[in-house]
Amino acid sequence: MDADQQARTQAQALFARNLELISEGRITEWVELFDPEGVLEFPYPLPGIPARFTGHRELYEHMKDFPKQFDVRFSGLTFHETTDPELVVAEFVGDGRGVVTGRPFHQVYISVVRFRGGRIVHFRDFWNPLATIRAGLTIGHAWRGLVDLLRPAARRRPKGPGPGRG
Repeated sequence: MDADQQARTQAQALFARNLELISEGRITEWVELFDPEGVLEFPYPLPGIPARFTGHRELYEHMKDFPKQFDVRFSGLTFHETTDPELVVAEFVGDGRGVVTGRPFHQVYISVVRFRGGRIVHFRDFWNPLATIRAGLTIGHAWRGLVDLLRPAARRRPKGPGPGRG
C-alpha cells in the first residue's frame, strides 16, 4: 500500500471512530481525536449557537451534554475519495431519540474533515438543525436559546473545566 492510500485509510478509520465515540457518549475521547487547535464548524448552526469551535476546551464545552440530549446511532457511512488523502468527505445517517423528550431523531449528514498527523484539524459538519430542534427542544432549551441570542457575542464563549486545560 502506498503512502497516500495509508493516509486515506487512517483518516477514514479515524472518522469512523469519531462516530463511534459520539454515539457512545464518550465526549472526552472524541475531543482527543482533534488537534489541540482543531476546529469544528457548522455552516448552518442553531440559533444562538456559534458556528465555530476551536481547541479542545471549546469542543468539549460544546459537546459535553450531547449524551444527555440525544441517543443516536450512525449508519450508512460512505466515503467519497478525494485527491487529498488527508481530506475525508463522508455521508451518513443518524437515527435515535431526544433523551429528555423521547421524540425520534433522524438526520442526514455530510462531513468534510481535514486530518493532519493523525488528528482532526478542521471538521465542517453539514446537517439540518431543524431535526435537532424537533427531537430535543424543550421549553427550557428554547428559553435559554432566546436568552443566549440576546447576550453579547463575547459572553457566549464556553467556560469551565474540560480536556486540554492546564
